[in-house]
Amino acid sequence: MIARLLISKEPQSRINEVTRILTQENLSLNHPDLLYFPEGSKLGIESARQIKEHFSLKPYSAKGRVVVLEDASALTPEAQNALLKTLEEPPEYALILLGAPSEDTLLPTVLSRCQTIYLSKQNPRSHRTPTSEVGYNGDIQKLLGSSFEERFEYIEKLKERGEFLQALIVFWRNRLHLVTKNAAIDNKVINEVRNFLHELLRAEKWAKQNVNIRAILEYLMLVMSKNDR
Repeated sequence: MIARLLISKEPQSRINEVTRILTQENLSLNHPDLLYFPEGSKLGIESARQIKEHFSLKPYSAKGRVVVLEDASALTPEAQNALLKTLEEPPEYALILLGAPSEDTLLPTVLSRCQTIYLSKQNPRSHRTPTSEVGYNGDIQKLLGSSFEERFEYIEKLKERGEFLQALIVFWRNRLHLVTKNAAIDNKVINEVRNFLHELLRAEKWAKQNVNIRAILEYLMLVMSKNDR
């Protein structure tokens, strides 16, 4: 089962969703098959080892083993890297719930291995349906083979620039997931996709800081040329 990333700036909102899911699974907080890290936990390499060890054991009485991190943004980069294999190939019936106030502190490689669920009604993404993001896929594919002039012209005419930025993030996250699953893909290509996704997440931060969205997208159109293959 793919790990679930629960995004909300409100800690209680994340806790409520975790509680709801655990209740569905008939799991209490002291259940032997549950490893629970409350908010405020220090999440370094040792925590990553605990998680991997937890999943190495067979379930005591539940269908599978469960790990909950109320605030996964506290994971150090080293801990996140150490958990990539677990997130990509979790044990059968494993349930991994990661809460976070935003995606900003999580590595693109972690994000690509999770199902992201936005809990906050205030989050702009929650007002968009997945189809609005998927609807840009054809345009993005065309832009990959376009000249810089054609890309800039597209951005100039684009009305929903913020929505397009989110569509780019979804597109490249899905692309990273596909290339990392394909053993025939060269590591250089995987790194290029991963690096561009990192650029996209940086661009999302800039947009939140009221940097001109057109300038952001034009910059991304320049950087995206490195991934045109």
